[in-house]
Amino acid sequence: MKNRVIVYGYTSLGSKIAITLKDKDYEVLVVDFDEDNLLKAKKDEFKTYNYTLLNDDELISLGIENKIDSIFCVSKSDKNNLFVTLSVRNLNRNLKIISVSKTKAESKKLLVAGATKVLNPNDLGALKIYRNLTKPLMTKVLDDILFTKSDLNISQIYINKNSIFNQKFLKNIKVHKQFNILLLGIMDKELGDKFIFKTKGINHKIDEGDILVIVGKNNDLQRFRQYVEGTVNGTI
Repeated sequence: MKNRVIVYGYTSLGSKIAITLKDKDYEVLVVDFDEDNLLKAKKDEFKTYNYTLLNDDELISLGIENKIDSIFCVSKSDKNNLFVTLSVRNLNRNLKIISVSKTKAESKKLLVAGATKVLNPNDLGALKIYRNLTKPLMTKVLDDILFTKSDLNISQIYINKNSIFNQKFLKNIKVHKQFNILLLGIMDKELGDKFIFKTKGINHKIDEGDILVIVGKNNDLQRFRQYVEGTVNGTI
C-alpha cells in the first residue's frame, strides 16, 4: 500500500514537493483554495481538492485521522498554514506535519501548534549552495537518491514494542545485508533524537521509539521493513 500524503498548497514549493513524492511512488492528494493552483495540479495529473482545511470536516473527509501518513502545509497563507497545523495535530497526535515558514517567530508558532518539522526555504537554499561549493559530489549523490526517479531510496523504520530489533544491539545487527540494505544508523529517542551512525561502532541498545535509517532499492526496503515487522523470515 502506498504512503498517502497531503500537500496543502500547490505553490512553487508545494508543486516541487508533490512531484518529487509522486516520483517516489507516494499517493499525493493536493489541497488548495486557489483556483489557478488547482488547475496547475490537475494539469500535473494530481488528485485535487478545493478545500481551505479551516474546518475539521474537510480534514476528516480526507482521512486525516487514520488514512494519511503526513501533511505538508505550504500554502501561500501563513495564517492558514498555522491554523491547519493546529487542527491536524488536534485530530491526529502521531501524524507527521511539515510546515514552512520564513522567520524564526513563525517557526516557533508552528512548532508550538504541533508541527513535526518546520522548513525555512531561505535557509535550505543557502545550505544547498554551501554544500554544492564544498561537497559537490556528495550533494549530487544525495540529490540523485532523494529527488530523482532512481530506484534507490532512503527510508526509516520505527521500532515498536514488538519489533524484532527491540532490545537488540546496533553493532550486532547483520541481517540487513541479506536484503541488500545499507544501515546508516539510528535516531535515539532517549538521547533527544540524536543520530548515531552505525560506522561509529557504538554498541547502542535499540529501544522502542528509536528509528532506523536505511538505504536501498524500493523492493528491498519493503522486504526489510516486512522482516522487521515479523512477516518475512530471516536471522540476526
